[in-house]
Amino acid sequence: MLLMVLALLLFCKASAIPYPDIDASLDELVVYYTSFSFTTKEVLGFLLNIHHIMLSERSFYRIKKRLRLQKRGVESAIADIVTKILQLRNAGYTNIGYRSLWNVLRCLGVRASQHTVRLVLKAIDGDGVLRRQRHRLTRRRYTSNGPSFCIHVDGYDKLKPFGISVHGGIDGFSRKILWLKATSSNKNPRIVAGHFLEYLKTSKRVPRVVRMDAGTENVIVERIQIALRSFHADSMAGHRSVSIGRSTANQKIEMLWSFLMRNFTTFWRNLFKDMVDEGILNNADPVHLECIRFCFLPLIQRHLDMFLQSWNSHRIRSQRNVECPHGIPDVMYYQPFIYDKYDCSYELPCDIVVLDYLTDIYTDAVLPRGTKEEFRQLINTLTFLDIEEFDVIETPTQAKELFNLLSGVVSQHLLNR
Repeated sequence: MLLMVLALLLFCKASAIPYPDIDASLDELVVYYTSFSFTTKEVLGFLLNIHHIMLSERSFYRIKKRLRLQKRGVESAIADIVTKILQLRNAGYTNIGYRSLWNVLRCLGVRASQHTVRLVLKAIDGDGVLRRQRHRLTRRRYTSNGPSFCIHVDGYDKLKPFGISVHGGIDGFSRKILWLKATSSNKNPRIVAGHFLEYLKTSKRVPRVVRMDAGTENVIVERIQIALRSFHADSMAGHRSVSIGRSTANQKIEMLWSFLMRNFTTFWRNLFKDMVDEGILNNADPVHLECIRFCFLPLIQRHLDMFLQSWNSHRIRSQRNVECPHGIPDVMYYQPFIYDKYDCSYELPCDIVVLDYLTDIYTDAVLPRGTKEEFRQLINTLTFLDIEEFDVIETPTQAKELFNLLSGVVSQHLLNR
């Protein structure tokens, strides 16, 4: 059994999506931003507002020409497009429409028109295309003065029966996903507070209002938000900077969950249900749930990261009964002045060191692979492998094979004790 585990890990290869480092060169930044569907002015806006680089359109075009970046309309080879689509479907992208799939391909550096993706998807999965044709809901009006006017946070429990919980935050104005994390729990207030504090450290600002549910998982986030906003003098400072209501009325985050269901959840839930039906997984067994997290959680987080990147760089179409502008979430969030809006966040009333201090006191570190230290030590003892050596698992099929092997090894060890 141990040899089978080693053979599986040696067979797998790790992959990563390139992202510019904090000290990235101008060429690297241009290559990164032109890989998305941003306009020239939007790219120049990112360079100016995020990286503090002022660049003219002429200089931008010269850099693109020097780097030989592909022009719009130039597609990758059709064989490469079909191959990548098939790989994505095998990796869990089986329930998304052609626009979402086109955006994922673009994030992966595959050039294809929406028309080409639609034709390929129709040829590969015609029945799925028909199933996705449905009417859209008409929602109540939602107004916002700009990014950070109100951010919405909530937990997502559709994979909770299988030991995996998701927590997310979204900006109400731009619909930019601020974080999307898969962990062992989204009900532990110390874990939820960790997500919120990490967002505060990254943005170095405090949102005007945080919309959340009344559950106990949000008590620390509520106190941190109220404490930080108590130093400001606007009408929503202090206790008014937290809006608490029912989960079903948290409109923006619920909208996100509906998209996540189609683009993410259905595949993983069906996979785990099939494992239960096959007798491979017993989701009432704590050991099996630990094995599920150990084998699948990093892969699920990568899937969520890809969804976040694809979502934040896709272009939202105009909608009725919605007064928020339409566009690309990242552009609306970082360049609100294009839409005659402004950043509604407030300066942190403290140094980042204080946030680090709050993190040490009020949060728990996210468990590696979502598993307890005792379980990780047991895996190390039984397989003689460090936890980092399991990072080569990159497909659901490989993770399922690893689960079969590890659950058998662990169960046999517990029986022999």
